[in-house]
Amino acid sequence: MKTVPLAEGDTSWVFAEDSVTSAMVKSLSASSDRMLEVASLLPGGRASWSGSGLEYDLYPSGQRSLSGSAENAQVSFTVALLPPGFYPGAAPSAWEVTAEISVRCDAEIDCGMHTVEEFTPNSYLAAEDAVAAVDAATRWLLGRCRTVPPGDWRRRDPRSGHA
Repeated sequence: MKTVPLAEGDTSWVFAEDSVTSAMVKSLSASSDRMLEVASLLPGGRASWSGSGLEYDLYPSGQRSLSGSAENAQVSFTVALLPPGFYPGAAPSAWEVTAEISVRCDAEIDCGMHTVEEFTPNSYLAAEDAVAAVDAATRWLLGRCRTVPPGDWRRRDPRSGHA
């Protein structure tokens, strides 16, 4: 997979050619900035693979998506926008938007990441609505990051030995 920062990419990688309005670009840019802010609030935080807030994910299979993350050793904040038809067999006209806050398993045998909170994932018929959902999701992530200290997230994991 190759990642390209939002500002350096091409909207047609995820959206239909000439379908993206200036309001959508402005909204995505603001969402990207929010993810950078989340990373800046986390001690030792980093933003996405490319160091940007939102980035295009370009898969060898030809699939394309838009995602962002902000994380440190204690917690990960992620958001994703998947275009229609991203998953084989999925409704071809639905846009998927997800966001979550997760912590790494602290069990003796690490089973991966545990989702602690998630923004209600939804499907959208219009790209504009999906972009608005990314905006809402990144506002939610930033709000949760400002509300809960980074070291407190692990204690919120019901599967953690710290609960």
